Amino acid sequence: MKKLILFSALGLLALTACNRNKSSQSSTESGDSTKAIVADLPEKFYKRLEGEIAGKHVVMNLEKIEYDYSGSYYYDGSWLSLAIDTIIGKDSIVLTETPTEGYEYNEKVIPNTLALKWTGNGFSGKWTSGNKDKSYNIALTEKYPAGSYPFEISTYADSAKAFPNKDNSPSAEIGLKVLTTTGKTPADSWINKQLQKAAGLKEGQTSWEAGLKSLTQNYLKEYQKSVKELAREGDNYNFLNYSNHTNQSIVYNDRNYVIVEQLDDDYSGGAHGNYASNFYCLDVKSNKKLTLNDVTHADTLILQQLLEKNLRKQYHVKSGDQLNTVLFDNYLKPNKNFYFNNNGLAFLYNPYEVASYAHGQIIVFIPFSELKGYLNPSFAQRMNIK
Repeated sequence: MKKLILFSALGLLALTACNRNKSSQSSTESGDSTKAIVADLPEKFYKRLEGEIAGKHVVMNLEKIEYDYSGSYYYDGSWLSLAIDTIIGKDSIVLTETPTEGYEYNEKVIPNTLALKWTGNGFSGKWTSGNKDKSYNIALTEKYPAGSYPFEISTYADSAKAFPNKDNSPSAEIGLKVLTTTGKTPADSWINKQLQKAAGLKEGQTSWEAGLKSLTQNYLKEYQKSVKELAREGDNYNFLNYSNHTNQSIVYNDRNYVIVEQLDDDYSGGAHGNYASNFYCLDVKSNKKLTLNDVTHADTLILQQLLEKNLRKQYHVKSGDQLNTVLFDNYLKPNKNFYFNNNGLAFLYNPYEVASYAHGQIIVFIPFSELKGYLNPSFAQRMNIK
């Protein structure tokens, strides 16, 4: 979601290389402390964490790839995105926190931070506001209650030159980050099939590694084939350096609902690359991918009114101003790219879908309190919405 998660996807390979250099420097300077991080906290992990911040119940989904941390958490509203700020020692990190919807980067605004220390089965620490006028204790424990699932992260990366025999050859690089459940139940198998399908793996693939390898090889072969045609137009190869990434992350993992965001980005020439998030709302209990009708029976007009109301609030559009100060048009209709947590329903619109590329992803959160009377009874009951 938004630029923080995009950064993780776009920089997967670059961060790995850069942070290896940083880690080797830090190890020399501080008695090899960063190597201990890998020993204490695995090189790659997904953790579902539960506990309290400022007396409020919190659910956090946190992921790590080498020295890069990302994730999100929620308590009494929508989501707050998390990204790594500082690695302090073998068991301590600082994460920055930003809203997922209505977020506009402002270098003058100092983000809130979470200073966390690994305790062996969770984190303790302190939340501090950006201007440091407030702070609260943090206590989080890794938990997977009934209806939630442990996951592991698999990554695969490769690159190839367009013309292997030329020194100045352009190249393409591809990086894939996917999730798999670690359990062996039929429910786990069903989840993994959905995630494999989302990532583009062929059904019946013998293993994740074989599937990811096949995906990368096909991409690089197609790149070399297409570039040969483009290169005939001249010897300026700079625009032929391509890249492609896929990044799966957990958004919600409770009540036998697993929601995965898959962020795909691609650069194949031009002024900038393109990226898009797609959400897979998996009802593990019923072995089906949820549609919007499974969540709410509100018609398009009602949802449009709620979306526009909350867009104004979350993106600071005054009541007298037109919505097209943010959007292309003066209205916002629901789409099929939705997700939810215990508190509400969110819709994500990718760049160019309803607004310019410069606005990034538009995310609008509707609290369930505004959808009372419009939620499907079975969904409301399962989510304990009264």
